Amino acid sequence: MEKQLTPIADSPWFWLYLFAMCALAGGLVMAPKYGARQATLEKQHQARQRAEQIRQGITPTGEISTADNTLIDLRPIYLVLLVLVSVGWARLWWTRWVTTSQDADLSKGTSHEHPV
Repeated sequence: MEKQLTPIADSPWFWLYLFAMCALAGGLVMAPKYGARQATLEKQHQARQRAEQIRQGITPTGEISTADNTLIDLRPIYLVLLVLVSVGWARLWWTRWVTTSQDADLSKGTSHEHPV
């Protein structure tokens, strides 16, 4: 009697992989808008800092933020999402296909072990 496979949607690893992949794709799609918005916020902050420095008689120094070069970026979030996608896919693959194929081999009476 063959073991019935459970639906893939029953696996928490599938959902981890799916949600992390969607978040990663959404982040990549929204990255240009995020960069422009973050640059605007940082420019406003830097303008206030420079105005205060000028008021105190200090010559302002430093780079002004651009959409491609912001102080706060999304790289740490992308890294975490990539790790989650990798872990989710690896565990899903292992629990779904590797252990299933090993169970099928054992039920057929074949083994990967060499007789001694």
